[in-house]
Amino acid sequence: MIDHLGDARRRRLEAKLADFRDRQTEAALAHILEFNHTPASLKARMDRHVIGQEQGKKVLATAIAFHYRRLAAALKEARAAGVLDWETALKQTRTPKANILIIGPTGVGKTYSGEIVSQLVGVPFVVEDLTKFSETGYVGQNTQDILVDLLIAAGGDPLVAQMGIVYLDELDKIAAEVTTTRDVSGKGVQKGLLRLVEGVTNTIEMGKERLSLSTKHVLFIAGGVFETLGSIVKKRLARQKISGEWRELVSADDLVEFGMERQLVARFPVKVVFHGLTTGDLKNILTQSADSPLLAYINDLKAWDIDLSFTDEALTLVAERARQEGAGARGLVSVLHRILFEEMFRLPGTYTGPLVVDEAFVRERLA
Repeated sequence: MIDHLGDARRRRLEAKLADFRDRQTEAALAHILEFNHTPASLKARMDRHVIGQEQGKKVLATAIAFHYRRLAAALKEARAAGVLDWETALKQTRTPKANILIIGPTGVGKTYSGEIVSQLVGVPFVVEDLTKFSETGYVGQNTQDILVDLLIAAGGDPLVAQMGIVYLDELDKIAAEVTTTRDVSGKGVQKGLLRLVEGVTNTIEMGKERLSLSTKHVLFIAGGVFETLGSIVKKRLARQKISGEWRELVSADDLVEFGMERQLVARFPVKVVFHGLTTGDLKNILTQSADSPLLAYINDLKAWDIDLSFTDEALTLVAERARQEGAGARGLVSVLHRILFEEMFRLPGTYTGPLVVDEAFVRERLA
C-alpha cells in the first residue's frame, strides 16, 4: 500500500514511524535511567511473588540491581560527556557484567524469579529451552535464534533488546556427551552460546536483511537441575576433607566435570542455589503469592458467582500432595485441578453461593 503513496506523503509517514520508534526507545530507556531499586527493595518486591529461596533471591536481587544501576550510571555519564544518541552511548559504555547461574530442582522458581525481576526493571525478557537447539541449526534451532526472540520481545528495537534479560533454561541438558556422530545438542551448543554470553556484536539474519545486535549489556540467567552434580561435589569435598552443605560449595571444576565447557562456566560468575520447596513453602505460595494458583481458581469461579474457599487443613493437604509428587510449585495447579474439576464442570450455571473445600473433600478427590 505504501508503494502507491506520493513522495511527500511517504516522507511524512516515514517520519511519523521514525518518531514513534524514537518515543518507544525513549520510554524503554527511561526504565533503565530511572532504575533506583536497591538490592533490598528489589528483593522485597520479589517476595510478593516468589515464596521461599531467601538466599537465592538476595543473590539475584543484588546482581541485577548492581547490573542495571551501573548501566544507568554509565549511560548518564556518556550523555553528560556529549554523546547525543543512545546507540553510540551504549557502544561506549563499559560495565562489568555478572551473568547468573541458578542450580535447583524443577518447580522451585528459577525461571519465574527471572521473569519477575525483568518486569520490575522494565526490560525485555525471553526464556529459551536449550534442548531445542543444535550447533548449526540443521537439527532444531540455531543459538542465534535466541537473539531473534529477544529482538521480538523488544518490539523489534535493537537498542532496547541490548538491555534485556535472557533466561537459558535446561542448561544442564546440554552437558557434553561423547558420541560417534556430529554433536547436535551438547558441546556444540555450549560453544554457540559462548559468543552470545561473552558480549560481542552478533549478526542476525532476517530474510534478506541483516541486523547487528550487541549482547554486551544483555544479562543472561541460566538455570538447570544438574541432577548428578551433588555426587560430584560431595566426592571432591570428601577428598579435600571439607565439610558443609554441598550446594553452597559448588566450584567451576565441579561443573566442568559434570560436562560443562570451562569457558562457558566462566561466563556465569554469579552462582546461586535454589532449594526444594517444603510443604510450608507450597502452602505459602497458595496463600501469600501475588500469583497464587489458588487465587486464579477463586477468580475463575467468582465469575460464575461461586465463592470458593479452602480450610487451613485442606490447604495443608494440597501442599503436601504437591510436595510428594515432586513437581514443585507447578504441581499445585495439577493437584488443585484434580480436586476442583467436577465442581468446575457441574456448578457454573446451576449454583451460586459458597463452595467450601475442607480436609475430607480433598482426601476424597485425591484418593
